[in-house]
Amino acid sequence: MGNGLVFFFQEFVNKFLGQAPLLMGSVVFIGYLLLGKKVYQALAGFIKAYVGFRILQVGTGGLVRTFAPIINSLTSRFGIEAFVIDPYFGQTSAQEVLDSVNSLQYVGYVMLIAFAWNILLVAFRKQTKIRTLFITGHIMYQQSAVLLWALYWVLEGTGAAVTMTTVVVTGFLIGTYWSVMSNLIIEATQEVTDGAGFTVGHQQMFGSWLAYKLGGLIGNKEKTVDNVNLPGWLSIFNDNIVSNTILMTLFVGTIMVILGKDAFEYNAGKYWFGTYVFETTAYFAVYITIILTGVRMFVAELTESFQGISQKILKGSIPAVDCAVTFGFAPNAPTYGFIFGFFGQMIAIGILILIRSPILIIAGFICLFFDNGTLAIFANKAGGRRAAAIIPFISGLIQVFGSAIVLTALKGNPNVIGWMGMFDWATLWAGTTLLTRSLGIVVPITLIVLMLIIPQLQYRRHAKNYFTTMREEKLVKEST
Repeated sequence: MGNGLVFFFQEFVNKFLGQAPLLMGSVVFIGYLLLGKKVYQALAGFIKAYVGFRILQVGTGGLVRTFAPIINSLTSRFGIEAFVIDPYFGQTSAQEVLDSVNSLQYVGYVMLIAFAWNILLVAFRKQTKIRTLFITGHIMYQQSAVLLWALYWVLEGTGAAVTMTTVVVTGFLIGTYWSVMSNLIIEATQEVTDGAGFTVGHQQMFGSWLAYKLGGLIGNKEKTVDNVNLPGWLSIFNDNIVSNTILMTLFVGTIMVILGKDAFEYNAGKYWFGTYVFETTAYFAVYITIILTGVRMFVAELTESFQGISQKILKGSIPAVDCAVTFGFAPNAPTYGFIFGFFGQMIAIGILILIRSPILIIAGFICLFFDNGTLAIFANKAGGRRAAAIIPFISGLIQVFGSAIVLTALKGNPNVIGWMGMFDWATLWAGTTLLTRSLGIVVPITLIVLMLIIPQLQYRRHAKNYFTTMREEKLVKEST
């Protein structure tokens, strides 16, 4: 009986909670039922949300498959053997280390504790001031695995199985992070999305909030990346598909030419190298268009259906979803983030090489595009295109240096091949890992308490409309 329950628990975590499209579709289905929709209408919403999220994943997966090898080739061309800053390299490191001590199954425990804690905090929102439900399933699993690995290694690292104390503390810590940080950027996300009724639940929530706050100090929000009306032949850049294609062809195409045609496997009988370069870089605009299509489909269903959950079960709650859902609200900003974040990372990597650092970093495409692209969107909203360039550049430096520093504490195991590298993991979680190594388990416990103070401070500032979304306020204003 006991073994059967454990098996069911593991299956539920891995095959439902860990599958973002299923989780997202189920949330939509339940939300529509709570709104009084008929079962077939709720089923239609489930399908649209599921398919929309799958379309989003096709776009994001295509970007990674197309551009990650180019970035990796650029780095390896110069003889760098190092750790990759990429979420999936970090996840692989975590899984291999935990599996080597017969503890991989505890990732599911961490994830379930964290999700239950998030629900509890929202259920007692009047006291906790937490309004957000984190439902980005694949990110939930990824972060649970990496944080459990990091805390285990610096707290225990004995070769024995992870203790339940570390599992429980990790669960409450990552659950607090999901709840507090997605809650922290509600107001900023509502500004970015014109009151769409959701917030971001991803790898750079703290970073996005910083980008929004600092953006206004750096640039002019009126001069946005998408508000450029160029004259004459330059007017072709007013179309984001055209501008993305041309910019990526010039930028990534130059990198491909530097690497040379021998660095790529392509059908020379079908392509000239020049046409191969253009077709490859043009896929950037193709996949961005696919992402935007998926986003529009599932966000429309999620925004409407979540009102049922917000009204009937977790009143005043807001869904926290994948960062890519913001891309449609500033289509040119991710390109800014990618290009200037790339410059920042390359400079930082060059500095590590010059100082002969024992830790060298290989740039990862996911950090370069999705992390810095999201930061650029929030920076752009507050400070325009100048902020959308400067902040990702600084982020690129931080991603490399922060990851290199934390890997000094984690590199002892031969299974370690990389670190998450995303902004929050190169700052907040890198610092937490290093402090925990020095001061012990008191650090993550103290961090839980400190993070829970943040929404209390937010409430003081936004008390009047704290438990209503800007979308609701906007609708009220439009009707009066």
